[in-house]
Amino acid sequence: EDCRMALAFGAEGIGLCRTEHMFFDAARIMAVREMILADDEAGRRKALAKLLPEQRSDFVAIFSAMAGLPCTIRLLDPPLHEFLPQRDEEFADLAADVGVSVDHLRRRADELHEFNPMLGHRGCRLGITFPE
Repeated sequence: EDCRMALAFGAEGIGLCRTEHMFFDAARIMAVREMILADDEAGRRKALAKLLPEQRSDFVAIFSAMAGLPCTIRLLDPPLHEFLPQRDEEFADLAADVGVSVDHLRRRADELHEFNPMLGHRGCRLGITFPE
């Protein structure tokens, strides 16, 4: 949808498609949260398996809409703490959904919080720590 809108305004391509933003959608964010909160590789792989088909279908739609125009795609490069709750009631809801305590969830969010995510644990560094 954003690609079609950009084309309607005269875009000649996509300078940067930040694919992590596609997962802030309410129907998708839970899989990202499962990945972030997983305690082991198997848990992360299970969550990533939910994300992969979504991302593939997004790419098909993007490339179809752009019809050969240049597109710079940044793969999943999430500032992890931004996918976790911010407000008390959100922490309580998510903790209940994933079966952990609110304290555990808050500790995890604090561990992941970055003052400047551009200089933090993202992108290739995230891929090095969690190659899956």
